[in-house]
Amino acid sequence: MNYSLEEIYAFVGKEDRVAKVIFKHDSESYKLYGDSITVVFNYTQKERLELDELIKKMKFTKQGFIKATYLVGNLSDNKIELLKSTGINSKDISHILHFNNLKENTFHSTQTRQIKTLKIPLEIQNKGRDYDWMYGFIKRFVVENRGITPHEKYLYLAGKLYYEPNKLTDSEMSEIYNDENIMHEEIEYHLLSIKLMREEITKEETKKLGVLLNKKHRKAFEILDRHLQDVGSSVKKLYEENPDKAVELFAKVANFKDKRISHNTPKVIFIDINSYLHIYTRHVEEMKINNQFEHKDNFQWKEEDVFTVIEKVIEKADDDIQDFFAKNPNSRYSRYGDYSIYYEGDYYTFHIEKDGRISTFHKNKKNN
Repeated sequence: MNYSLEEIYAFVGKEDRVAKVIFKHDSESYKLYGDSITVVFNYTQKERLELDELIKKMKFTKQGFIKATYLVGNLSDNKIELLKSTGINSKDISHILHFNNLKENTFHSTQTRQIKTLKIPLEIQNKGRDYDWMYGFIKRFVVENRGITPHEKYLYLAGKLYYEPNKLTDSEMSEIYNDENIMHEEIEYHLLSIKLMREEITKEETKKLGVLLNKKHRKAFEILDRHLQDVGSSVKKLYEENPDKAVELFAKVANFKDKRISHNTPKVIFIDINSYLHIYTRHVEEMKINNQFEHKDNFQWKEEDVFTVIEKVIEKADDDIQDFFAKNPNSRYSRYGDYSIYYEGDYYTFHIEKDGRISTFHKNKKNN
């Protein structure tokens, strides 16, 4: 007797159950992987939808290869990759055992989900001493040649100018000052913020910090207005219709800092303010301000969880992303269609620009 692809899907695949697969002793899979392996079977969105229809007919006849993620054991990296890229021949399977967990796969659910989080309160140190460890943290990334976001780069250069001015390199000096020996405003803003928190700022510097803060707010207003116009509105129009939402969005934009997605990698993957507004105003229910994008699928997550979901999805592809940019530093990385990343019941499409910025990220549309 051979297992069919429909039977495997109905038995363990549909609900993403962990499966112990036992092979026939004369099979190719037995020679490759031994008598058994523990896996979770993988499906593209198209395959999942096709199998959903096939199992309704109760005529299980399809044979072939089914891809899988290896979970525990001592298989070589090459064989683990073979399971992901080629998979297991259903004809080679003797038995499938599984843990009958109660958690259902959420692919077929339309409910909003929520990630359980543990919030750890942090105590702010007085006189700006938090900048000590913040600078040390980013400096370590730079020394170890790990990628940092543009915001982190500004903070690092301001920190080095404050803590270690005698160790600035010629290259760093050229990033801090332009040809007229005028400091880059983003770096000056961070430097003066450090001095303010350390209670070392002069009156003239306080005035300059106020000017830079005003410019920062004007820039935030312009960015928000541009993105609202892209979705058929504007700051003025939104304020007239819903002043609370307008103020809420402006506060989010004004206080936004680049969000790092990858960790401890040569190529940093991040979300900047433009990415944030592009993604959230189109695909996050709480951030939508009209019905212009009602045809787009919303994330089935609460707003505060979306960033974590993006992080988890990118993490699944991080090795491939890092390898791609190492070989193609001036190209754009994309995952879509059959190469979309599957996470917690949904398939996600995303594009990453050559600088590491996520420009597009959304859940694939599906018919439930």
